[in-house]
Amino acid sequence: MSRPTHVYVVLSPRPRVGKTLMARVFTEFYRSEGRPVAAYDLDPAEGTLSEFLPGFAIASQIADTRGQMALFDRLIVDDEKPKVLDVGSGLFSHFLKVMTEIDFVPEARLRSVEPIIMFITGPDRRAAEGYAELVRRLPDVTVVPIFNEAVGRFAEMRDAFPARGSSAQPIRVPQLSPSLRLVIDTRPFSFSAYRRGISLDVPPILEKELAAWVKRVFLQVRELELRLLLGRLSLSLAPAPKPPN
Repeated sequence: MSRPTHVYVVLSPRPRVGKTLMARVFTEFYRSEGRPVAAYDLDPAEGTLSEFLPGFAIASQIADTRGQMALFDRLIVDDEKPKVLDVGSGLFSHFLKVMTEIDFVPEARLRSVEPIIMFITGPDRRAAEGYAELVRRLPDVTVVPIFNEAVGRFAEMRDAFPARGSSAQPIRVPQLSPSLRLVIDTRPFSFSAYRRGISLDVPPILEKELAAWVKRVFLQVRELELRLLLGRLSLSLAPAPKPPN
C-alpha cells in the first residue's frame, strides 16, 4: 500500500489564535526529519509563514480562477509529499466555498490525496460559527481541532469542537511563556533548525521550556500521521461488501 498524500489545511475565522504557528509546526516537523514537504501561504494580509520560511513557503492566492487552479492543481498531485496550507482568517469562508464548488475532497480522494482540516478553536461565538460552517460545507472531511491554551482552556472548549473522522483526535498546544513566545516569533526562527542543533540564540533559561514544548507538540503531529496511516490500512484490509442476492 502506498503512503497517501496528506494536505493539512490550517485555518480559523479568528486572527491571532496561533494558526501560522501551527502551520510552521507541521511544516517543520517534516523538515526536521528530512522528509519532503510543501508549504503554502494563503494570508495576503500578513504573509507571515513566508517570512518564517523564506524561499520555502509559497505565497498563493485564490481570489480568481487562475490562482485557484494554480494552487489546487498542486494540491491534488499524489506524490506522497505532505502539503501544509496557512489560510488567512479573512479567507476562511471563501476558501471553504471554493473547496466545495470544485468538489476538492472527493476529487482528491480519487487520487489518493487526503485533505485534513486543522481547525484552530476559540472560546467565542465567532469560532463556534466558523466550525459550524466548516461542518456544513464539508461534512465528510476529517477535522482535527487544535486547542491552543494561550487562547482558551481545553476543558471549556472541547465539547464545542469535536474531532471528525475515525483517525482524528484533538491536538493540545501548551501555552508559551511571554519570553519564549518572543523568541519563536522572531523571524526567521526555525523549529527544524533548533532540532538539528543549529544555534538560534535561545537564552539558556528558556532551553528546557522550548525543548519540552517542541517535544510535546511534535509528538502529537507524529501520532496524528500514524493514526491516519493506520486508518487507511484498516480500510484497505476491510472485506469487500457482499453483492446483494
